[in-house]
Amino acid sequence: MSHDDSARTPTGPSEKVRSAAALRYLAAREARRTAAPERLLPAPPPDTDTLWRGLLRDGQMRVIVARTTTACRDICERLGTGPTASRAIAELFCGAQLLRATIHPDEALQLAGQQQGGIGSFVVDIFDDGSGRATLRHPHVVGAAVAGGSLQVGRVRRGVGQYRSSVAMGHGEGVPALLMRYLLDSEQLPSLIDIEVQLDDAGLPSLVVGSLVQLMPEGSHEDLARLVGNVEHAGTAAAAMTTDDPDAIAWAERLLAGFHWDQVARQEVTFGCRCSAERVISMLASLPPEDLRTLIEATEQLESTCDFCQTAWTTSVHQLLPLLETSS
Repeated sequence: MSHDDSARTPTGPSEKVRSAAALRYLAAREARRTAAPERLLPAPPPDTDTLWRGLLRDGQMRVIVARTTTACRDICERLGTGPTASRAIAELFCGAQLLRATIHPDEALQLAGQQQGGIGSFVVDIFDDGSGRATLRHPHVVGAAVAGGSLQVGRVRRGVGQYRSSVAMGHGEGVPALLMRYLLDSEQLPSLIDIEVQLDDAGLPSLVVGSLVQLMPEGSHEDLARLVGNVEHAGTAAAAMTTDDPDAIAWAERLLAGFHWDQVARQEVTFGCRCSAERVISMLASLPPEDLRTLIEATEQLESTCDFCQTAWTTSVHQLLPLLETSS
């Protein structure tokens, strides 16, 4: 018995149906690409720290703008920094916010530097809610803030754990250049980072604004050439940020002229430290039993100060004795 394959009824959609569906998809995509731009309104006032992310509709580039003035001023006041250290720690904090927003915006990130000169060793923590803190060894340094050494970038990913990578810091290298080099080496993504810090007469931050523009894998050489052509006419986000335009949207539109893009997300930026009495006790519990016994015998209470927020914590002998029992 023979079978005539040509007589079989097709089980899938006909070519005509498939063509119609493809046309509808292309029409919808074009309509979205050319639709009115989406903006996150209302924008927070200039005295509120914020970070927003924008994305081109074809995915070629992303833009991130961060205003971290109040958080940086709070950090510098707590650390008692001089002008050089204030500028450095403000650049590092703002840069860490930009870095986190482009790598893993919903997870924590840490910058940790080891250097002999400049501001010395430093740590900047950005938590998953956008809050952050910082500390450094030499708050009153004079001269170059970055004096060689290495920078470690640590990420905490849910379900994966910690991931760390490092990059060498050039003597006198600026923070934006260092972070651009890190993104290019580590993520293979060319980025343009600009961070502007203004200080008041007391040497404390009065304005801290950063921006990051990044070419994505979907971007082309033509897209990059257009962006470079726009850069010289756009100015800086800090200069464009006004009471009437707190998000510097006019600046972003000049920078991304010729592209279709939207603001897609925003997060508040604040100073935040997660030290606590419980964390102090947990740290003491990690000491060798001999050291813990010496502490208990030497004092009735132990005083410690958080390196980040300068909060003083007092731990009594009665709180330490159970630790000794546990470790014995």
